[in-house]
Formats: sequence, structure tokens, C-alpha cells
Amino acid sequence: MQVTVEKPKSGLEHKITVVMPSGDLDSKVEKRLAEMRRNVKMDGFRPGKVPMSVVKKRYGGQVRQELMGDAVQQSFYEAVTKEELNVAGYPMFDSLDEKDGSIEFTARFEIFPEVKLPDLAKLKVDSIQAEVADKDVDNMLNKLLEQKMVWQPSKSAAKKAKKGEQVIIDFVGKKDGVAFDRGSAENVPLVLGGGQMIPGFEDGIIGMKKGEEKVIEVTFPEDYHSEELKGQTVTFDITVHSIQTKVVPEMDEEFVKSFGIEEGTEEALRTEIRSNMEKELSRAVDSKNRTAVFDALSDAVKIELPKSAVEQEASDLMQRQAQNFQQQGIKPEDVGLTIEAFMSDAETRVKLGLVLGDIIKENKIEATEADRKAYIEEQASSYEDPQQVIEWYAKNPQAQREIDSLLVEKQVASLILGKAKVKEVKKSFDDVVNQAG
Repeated sequence: MQVTVEKPKSGLEHKITVVMPSGDLDSKVEKRLAEMRRNVKMDGFRPGKVPMSVVKKRYGGQVRQELMGDAVQQSFYEAVTKEELNVAGYPMFDSLDEKDGSIEFTARFEIFPEVKLPDLAKLKVDSIQAEVADKDVDNMLNKLLEQKMVWQPSKSAAKKAKKGEQVIIDFVGKKDGVAFDRGSAENVPLVLGGGQMIPGFEDGIIGMKKGEEKVIEVTFPEDYHSEELKGQTVTFDITVHSIQTKVVPEMDEEFVKSFGIEEGTEEALRTEIRSNMEKELSRAVDSKNRTAVFDALSDAVKIELPKSAVEQEASDLMQRQAQNFQQQGIKPEDVGLTIEAFMSDAETRVKLGLVLGDIIKENKIEATEADRKAYIEEQASSYEDPQQVIEWYAKNPQAQREIDSLLVEKQVASLILGKAKVKEVKKSFDDVVNQAG
């Protein structure tokens, strides 16, 4: 096999020309046709008795084309391996010619660039430091109480609806005095001030009493989804059936035990809450710090990326998003997903993949079985039946590989943090866990 490689003066696209003898292909075609002959069925012949000349005439061209494709693919990858070329994506075959006992083809392809790792000691990284404070536990306790709260109807006929209270209403929306589609409903629970309805709707109900009827006027936003209603001023006939106030439970033994805390004391519940919050905070801090490290690393590396690899990564990201939408009951085509929307993230992921790959190789970083076991046990500890979670991972090799990738990423981030210029930034629990970014 003769191989000629044309390297570009700039860019990543290479061209390769391969010349190989066709004798091997001829023998493979003969062997495949002989195998087919044993099972070919044709009118006038018993199975296995069809003459080889007839089989060749009927199937020879198709078999040769299939085996030619296989041979070209195999020869291409043997050639680039021999030339030590790290191919990115799939090759484009420009020509294929068979003559004088040889097969010649040319192909174009991109290669992954050589990565020059930056001086890790020069990287600047903000590292988050955070802890669970007593007030964070207090806030969580209050949220748990809020989750258990119930709405209690007021018995007073004089009670006026206030912001933060819930009303049960009927409403009929009208435009120019005529009810419009999907603008009416009965016995609708509505928390005033929650922003569930269009601006002005909830404000118009504040001050109403049980049994009161009222007509309010509101204007739909200019960006409202209905072409018929956007920017239009309409009226709503409102009838209030009930005004309800929040009733929050007491922090008593019954409340505490409802969370599986058998001691039934507030102190035991606070201890459990703090433990869970510390685990959640630790995971969030770790994730954000890793992101900060990898962002700094990505910014420090300037390399040309193979378009084919970026486009493939963008396609994968788009498919994952489409699957997420489908799981939420949203049709991807209704959202209008385009591959261009994922190109920026794809470029970052491809670049980081190359850079991290070199760091992992240079430092011989790998996830050990002990690391994986410890990680799974820590994750499982948050579930009611940890052993069930551990057994699930044991039966799912793909999930184990994902854990291994995460553990390796953690080691790389730790390595970089140990060498980079790190600025510690203190943040609260809410800043880290409950706020985006």
C-alpha cells in the first residue's frame, strides 16, 4: 500500500492518496459469492445448485461494491494510523479508481490540532468558599413549614381579599362586550400578588369580598402569545366565591416525625436539615469551582478547532436538548432548535476535551475503583434505601463510566487549583445553591 499525504500550509484539513493492490479484493469477492451460492434461491435451480456464473452475473457487482467500500475504509484508517494522523470526524472521499490491478482513492479530512498546555501557575481562578449558617437552616425550616401549610376559608362575610391570600373565583373575559376564546373559567384558585395572571388582573380583585361581583378592565401585554389579544384592552367579569388565608403548622412532634425523624424534636430535625444542606452545598461549590477552573483553562488556550468535531458536538447537544423537551411533553419542532444555537458551547466542549485529554495523559490521571465506590456510597446516602442505589449502579456500566469521567474531572480541577493563582471568594448558601450563575 502506497500512501501520499498532502499537508496544508494552514488549517487542519489534510488530503491523502492511497494506492493498494486489488488482488485481495478479487479473492474476497470470490469467497463472498461462494458463500452466497449455498443459500441463493433461483427459479429452475435447487438450493445450493445455482451455477457460480449465474450468481456472479446477478450479485457480483453489488458484492464488489460493498467489499470495495469496506476495503477503502479499512485502508484509509490503516494509512492514517501509519502516518500518525489523529483524524477528527469522518473523511470525505473525493475519488476512487480501479485499474491495472490496483485501487487508488483520495480523501480529505481534518486532524485534531496539537495542544500547547498553558502555564498552570499563571491561571487566575476565583474559588468559592461557603458554609451553612444558622440562618440558612432557619430559612429551610420555614420553607418546610410553608410546604405543609393549608389554605383556610374565611368565615367572615366582611373579609376583604388582600395580597398574599388565595381567592376562589369565576371569571369571564370579554372584548368589545363579547366573550373571547379561553378567557373564562370557574372555581379557579388564585394567590393574589403571585403574578399568575396578566398585569392588573390580580390587583383588581384586592379588596373584594366573598360573594361580590365586579367588572375589571385590563390590557394584555404587547408580547402576549395570542395575536387577537396582544396589546388589547378587555374586561373581566369577576365573582369571588371564597377568600382563604394561610395556616402554617406548628413545629411540634407530629410535624418533625412527618419527615422521618423519629426523635420528634426540632433539634433533631435541624441536625438532619443541616447535614443535607451541607452535602448539597458541597456539591454545588465543587461544581462551580470546577467550572471556574475549566473556564480559565479554556480562555488560556488558543487553538484552531476541527469544524467536523465541533459540528458533531453541536449536533449531539441539540439532540440531547430535543430529548429533554420530549420528556417534558414539548415538541422540539415547536421550539425551533437550530444547530447554530449550540455551536458556541460545542466549541468550548471540544477545546476542553482536547486540553483535558492532554493534562490527563501527561499526569496519568485515572479514576480508581475505590474512588468510584466511595462516590456512589456518598450519593446513595441521600436516598431512603442506599443499598438499592448502589445495586443500580453495579448493574449500569454506562453510569459507572459517567462517574469515572466526573472523578477524573475533579482530579484535574484539583491539580490546576493546586498550581493556579487562586482568589477565595466567600458566598452564602443562597448565592451558591439557589441563584443561577
